[in-house]
Amino acid sequence: METFRKFLRCGENVPIDLNILSLYRLNGQEQNSLPGLMAFAPPRKAARGREREPLFVSLLLNGNTPFSAAEYDKLAGDAAAAFHGMHGALTSALRAAAEAVNRALLERNLSTTGRGQYAIGWLTLAVLRESQLTILQCGPTHVLSFSGGVTRHLYDPALSGKGLGLSQGISQFFSQIQLQPGDRLLVCPTRSVPPAWENVLGSDRGLPALESTRKRMLALVEGDVSGALIQAIVGTGNMLLSRSDGTPPPPPPKPVDVSPAVDSAPAFIPSPPARRDVARNVSTSNVSTSNVSTSNVSTSNVSTGAHVVGRPPGDQPSAYAIPPEPAQSVETLHATSLQVEQLASAAMARQFPPSIPRAKPNEPELESIPEADEETEPEFEAVDTTSAAPRRSPEEIALRRAEGNRQAARAAVSGIQAWRRVTEQAGTRLRKFLPNLLPGGESDISLPVPAMAFISILVPLLVVTIAIVVYMRFGVSSQYDMYITQAQTLRSQAMNETDPVRRREAWNNVLQRVALAEKYNVTGDTQSMRQEAQAQLDALLGVSRLHFIPIFSAGAGAEISRMAASDTDLFMLDAVKGNILRAAVTGRGYDLDAAFDCRPGVYGNITVGPLVDLLILPKSNMLNSSTLGVDAAGNLLYCAPGQTPRALTLTPPGTNWGRVVAVALDSNKLYVLDAPARAVWIYNGRQDAATQEEMDTFEDAPYIFFSIQIPEIQDAIDIAVSGDELYLLHADGRLTYCMYSRIDDVPTRCDSPVKLLNRFPAYGDTDVFSLAHFTQMTLTGMPDSTLFLLDADGQSVYRLSSRGFELQGILGAASGALPSGQLGALATSPSHILYLARGDQVYVTNDAP
Repeated sequence: METFRKFLRCGENVPIDLNILSLYRLNGQEQNSLPGLMAFAPPRKAARGREREPLFVSLLLNGNTPFSAAEYDKLAGDAAAAFHGMHGALTSALRAAAEAVNRALLERNLSTTGRGQYAIGWLTLAVLRESQLTILQCGPTHVLSFSGGVTRHLYDPALSGKGLGLSQGISQFFSQIQLQPGDRLLVCPTRSVPPAWENVLGSDRGLPALESTRKRMLALVEGDVSGALIQAIVGTGNMLLSRSDGTPPPPPPKPVDVSPAVDSAPAFIPSPPARRDVARNVSTSNVSTSNVSTSNVSTSNVSTGAHVVGRPPGDQPSAYAIPPEPAQSVETLHATSLQVEQLASAAMARQFPPSIPRAKPNEPELESIPEADEETEPEFEAVDTTSAAPRRSPEEIALRRAEGNRQAARAAVSGIQAWRRVTEQAGTRLRKFLPNLLPGGESDISLPVPAMAFISILVPLLVVTIAIVVYMRFGVSSQYDMYITQAQTLRSQAMNETDPVRRREAWNNVLQRVALAEKYNVTGDTQSMRQEAQAQLDALLGVSRLHFIPIFSAGAGAEISRMAASDTDLFMLDAVKGNILRAAVTGRGYDLDAAFDCRPGVYGNITVGPLVDLLILPKSNMLNSSTLGVDAAGNLLYCAPGQTPRALTLTPPGTNWGRVVAVALDSNKLYVLDAPARAVWIYNGRQDAATQEEMDTFEDAPYIFFSIQIPEIQDAIDIAVSGDELYLLHADGRLTYCMYSRIDDVPTRCDSPVKLLNRFPAYGDTDVFSLAHFTQMTLTGMPDSTLFLLDADGQSVYRLSSRGFELQGILGAASGALPSGQLGALATSPSHILYLARGDQVYVTNDAP
């Protein structure tokens, strides 16, 4: 029995290959390859830790301009170069690859802003380590994994964000899958997965040929589709990218070496436009593996034209998991996982059953071999599962090191001799030239050789210094005059332009010329022209620049994710600890209340977890509390200054809780958003029987807000309520609006998504809402009810009318008022004071409309 358990444990880490087919139909025609679907093998000089990690890339470019195959190839190549050139933790390397694509798209978007063109990248990266697949998703992409009869959907829009190319920072969603032979994956760079595809993936229990599954999936969905179908088979850790027509792809170019010492500006891995699977060329005509009876896998249908991305055997997967934490913590986990990886490799060598084919591990390298020595560095050109690569003996290594030392000595001697020749030649020429400077030109002048060498070096330095001074005095001035003159000319054109779109482009051009002029000199003219151009642009685009001031820090390491404000208090939710902080609003400013206690813990027989949202309670309530917090399991925590928190539990709905995401309070009714369960539950607050005062305790059973129509709100992240009107914000920036019906015969109806209107003609065809990254919303009180949407990446707040959803304006920060980075929370007080939070710092402005 123990032997059988060992066999099962070893079988879980069987090295596998990934067979990849594209699902691509354009204009009703099936295509052989999908642009942006590529696989890369590690180059010969990959960074440390990347030598045995092939990279899968799925990139989809959205925008209002077409993209060529060469552009897809270059972006995917940049990502691969950044990944294989980044040493350290695997998550850091994946993040570097995504940042390389984001940087290229952002530069393109900034350069085409004046023409209204933009590009957004939806990226999926996957790295294979033996049988472990590590995945990074940027944008609303989907990965479905079917293993052991269970389908797992990897999709989190709150973490993956809206895509790449919109801001300097990126949002990413990490996940890991332990693969077994026969497992299948579906990669869809789309907002939603066709339901028919998910059904096919889960119903093919007999594991038919991958090509037949691909044809079946294409037949079930009409119109244009794109995606990738992947199957895990027994192998040695390769990726096989096959063409859908079964023909072999052309031979790929040899990958470009990436120096492991360079972490930034990775070299581009070139590829011809016709290729989609740039990788190391490994023959697969003789690929065969034994059938594994437990997974019912057959590899006889692997296309002979498949293209293999190989890596050397012997690299065992890391034993760490990937939590959604900053890169520093992942680096620490990676460092500690190296010992676990070595122990796992040794255990696998002892316990691997002989019935399962495996690759032989490489012998450890000697410590005396330098890493930068190309002759001693192993080359991984092809995967050989029968024998290890030959190693040099210690005597050969010692001889090569000695030969290297001799070559270095000869190079040093040659350099000394060259220096002597230069100084002698300079001395001879000076002896001939210096007498000509004296009257008569016949004086006999003899200077020491070092002095003449010093003069020969000093004279060129003086010439270069004089040239630099002349350029800085006259050349820089001429460049500044040219750009400032162009800016003035463009300013005159902008003032006379009547079309709003052209007027916006003209003022943008003025700003560009002013920026070029300020590279050479910052003057009063450039500053005044910059202020004028920015003011004109803001007026055209409806942007109001507000002066924010920092008021206090919530404490080192805090991350403010929610805020709620009254005229006397500001409450903040720390996402790191899950507790609520308080600041008192006084006539002198804002004082952080260090004694305020409102944190998760055990209160009687109720265990309150980390809080996910908070509310301001009315001043007149029977519990004498100031704020209310809620955790993901529906536990409420009532807190007030100088009091011990009190915990209550909401009565669970009949379907039980999925996960509480956010709450809203209106007219003594508590609205609870349970997004995974597609429900909004309403709890009526109790009243005191004697005084008829509202008690703000919600102990009765809830009822659901929706009736017949239940919108798709699984990705909802925030909620706002005003009377019978309900607003839901989705992770991709969409809005859902519902009107509650109190008439039995008239059901509650929802509009999802609502159409957002932009009445500023200067934007032209640009969809300003799609460029924003909305993460929170708040609803101001009557009579002028306004919907505030927080654009976290753009550091701005969009003001919309609560009924017509028309853009009333954008509240931005004045230059230098906010540091760069994503905003974490916003709040408004009844007196129209606007609060913004970034990290642990809170900012306030009194200029908000």
